[in-house]
Amino acid sequence: MTALEQRMLSAVLVVAFASLYQWHGGRASLFLSIMAFLMFMGGLLLHWFRPRRINIRRRMHANRIEAGEGIQVVVELEFDCRIPLLWIVLCENTPAGVHRKLIFPGTRRQFTYQYECSGLRRGVYRWDTGRLYWGDMFGWNTLSAETAGDTPLIVVPQATAWGKGESVGFAAMLEGALSERRTSQGNRSPEFREYQQGDPLGRVHWKSTAKTGRLQTFLPDTSDLASLGILVYEGASGYNVKPTEIMDNPAFERVVRAAARWIHTAERDDIPYHLWMEGGDKSYGLQDPWQQSPFQVDDESHGLDKLAGARISKLHSGPIPLRTEMLNRVANGSRIVVLTGKMDQVLADWIMSAIGSGYSVEVQLTEATQLGSTDRLMNGLGNDSLEQLRYSGVPIHSVTDSALSSMGKAEVTDVGA
Repeated sequence: MTALEQRMLSAVLVVAFASLYQWHGGRASLFLSIMAFLMFMGGLLLHWFRPRRINIRRRMHANRIEAGEGIQVVVELEFDCRIPLLWIVLCENTPAGVHRKLIFPGTRRQFTYQYECSGLRRGVYRWDTGRLYWGDMFGWNTLSAETAGDTPLIVVPQATAWGKGESVGFAAMLEGALSERRTSQGNRSPEFREYQQGDPLGRVHWKSTAKTGRLQTFLPDTSDLASLGILVYEGASGYNVKPTEIMDNPAFERVVRAAARWIHTAERDDIPYHLWMEGGDKSYGLQDPWQQSPFQVDDESHGLDKLAGARISKLHSGPIPLRTEMLNRVANGSRIVVLTGKMDQVLADWIMSAIGSGYSVEVQLTEATQLGSTDRLMNGLGNDSLEQLRYSGVPIHSVTDSALSSMGKAEVTDVGA
């Protein structure tokens, strides 16, 4: 019942009991008339002198957490009101559910309390608008006002350690990239280093070359050093997708967590990396809570932030062409990891294009349960394409760690005032 309907009902009761008293008389009808009138006037007072300038501030230890972690939220509520209030209830639409806080304010106008959100899966969230309720002692008159939301929270995927079966090959690949970087840095002088094949002639340091008798070049920029490329395939053709699993497909979650581990390891070992999320629909709808990003997530943002909003394309069931111009930002000889559930023809063509451009490519599949099942996962490829990948020496591995193993139900819990 709306506030207007409540006031109309109270007015009808006042008129009805007053008419009953005028017609019949008696103490009972007089008492009912007085109570109806007091209820009506109380509703008017609560409406006229309602809380105004409602201000809510939320404080968290960070606006970015890892999936599965809990986060405590400190809420500071402040408002103005001319009359004492018997009770108020603040309802907040948090990322983990609705939290309700009952407060008996009296003449106080500032309050602070805490609650904890836990069990959140990766994604980009924001607090939705809530409501502040207040009323009389018996709840005959209850009114409310909308409160502000829009507080952002980003939940990045877990970057766990490599599994026993994965650590050897993957660590060797990263160690190769790291040793190349160390070698290129270890041979440097303060301004130049020895010429390496592929260095442009315009960067030759002629004065140092004349002194040493060997070609010397200026130090390359960081972007010219061998780096790591991570391709997360979002095309629906790369996964066995069910309509109910579009947002939490196990194979895709393993892809995201594997990409997070690559990013974590690359940052730990100071290896420059590039993250690409290709094959998905980039025209995200405003009603998709996973894509209502309060952050400006672009190519310069942290890779884990981009992974938080990764998803399988909803609009396309077939292969989607992949861009190739993104390889222009990666130095020749860099390693590229392709992460997908299963191989399709689009990825095979893209990999062959990258190999032809001088990149070393590795494929990791998450639909497989063991290395021997990779052939089964690539049954959508033509024999020629499959043999071409094998002949080109592309390593193909399986990522078998269980995604969402530590995820529970998202919930919000009051932790005291």
